[in-house]
Amino acid sequence: KAAFLHRFASYVEWPPEALGEGPFVIGVAGADEVAGLLDQLLPGLAVQGRRAEVRRVTRATQLDGVHVLYIGAGMIARTRELRLAATERPILLVTDGDDDFGGGGVINFLESDNKVRFEVSLTAADRARLRIDSALLPVAARVERQPQAWLPRAEAFATHHRQSVCPIARATVSLERAD
Repeated sequence: KAAFLHRFASYVEWPPEALGEGPFVIGVAGADEVAGLLDQLLPGLAVQGRRAEVRRVTRATQLDGVHVLYIGAGMIARTRELRLAATERPILLVTDGDDDFGGGGVINFLESDNKVRFEVSLTAADRARLRIDSALLPVAARVERQPQAWLPRAEAFATHHRQSVCPIARATVSLERAD
């Protein structure tokens, strides 16, 4: 999971003001093993053109300068204040559990058949003012989208291309006009 956290950052675009001048910080809450692996992995590595470092986070006041925040497995109930503060900032919030996106995460780790997978919430990414590179989406186990944001685009696409079925949203669009 430590390697995933490092790699996720290359698929995310933060607002310019969120990157600041300092290092790229991956915060970890409630996952000492993952933080330890990041301590070993990050020295000498750059993320978004900046030196990368790990920070153990327990309180919302420690979020200044954090770009990615990982909430360890089983920590959702104990990190409510921290997660709430993170969702109000341009932070890539990564959760770990079976509660889908109930923890407010942009990315949520899943484990099945001893394999680590992840799902992506574009809704949460929009809320955090983050842009997720489309190259990450095909490898996600699931992608949560905002239907109301996609249907108008799908309808415009279908109208423009004179198709009756739009492959983007897999929605049928009627092109007949009522006179």
